[in-house]
Amino acid sequence: MKKYIFIITAIIISSCNNSKKTDSENQKTVKKELRPFFDSDEIEHYYLNFSDDDFSKLIRKDNKTEKELEFSDLFVGHYPDNIPEDFEKILLKHNYKKSKLNIKQQKNIESVFSEKDLPIPDAAACIAEYRDIFIFKKREKIIGISKICFKCNRFQIIGSKIDVSIFGFPDELDKLKKIVRPENYSILITE
Repeated sequence: MKKYIFIITAIIISSCNNSKKTDSENQKTVKKELRPFFDSDEIEHYYLNFSDDDFSKLIRKDNKTEKELEFSDLFVGHYPDNIPEDFEKILLKHNYKKSKLNIKQQKNIESVFSEKDLPIPDAAACIAEYRDIFIFKKREKIIGISKICFKCNRFQIIGSKIDVSIFGFPDELDKLKKIVRPENYSILITE
């Protein structure tokens, strides 16, 4: 009987020690420095107010012009797959509007576009409509682009040197949407 009590006590003590190791490992993970996706000194936001009806008409149109094909690839496709130097001009050509972001908003956006210690988010199951595009710059040169569809939580990120596969949690995207899409759109430049 004493042998059984001793064995049970030994098992309990060893399992407690293992649980303490797991707790300390979890704390180490939390303390890990989380890097931003881009080493930028400026973030710009562009927004497109494009109705679902206009989108449907464009998708159904048979003979699209070169400009419509470019827009379609930008709005729902994977364009660009690298960083074009004239990307801002391309956005403006397709009626995207540039937002006025203050320093605090840019810092908040940078924190959203950072590494996370989280599992990979689930994939979305709708056609992306990239109405929001972020441009990350370093010394006035574009170093990164992120296209976001808040409707179905899809994204495309170009130019990051670190893994972005854990980006895109609904909480992150909600935080980002609140930064760039306040109740009133007074931050949008209408030039």
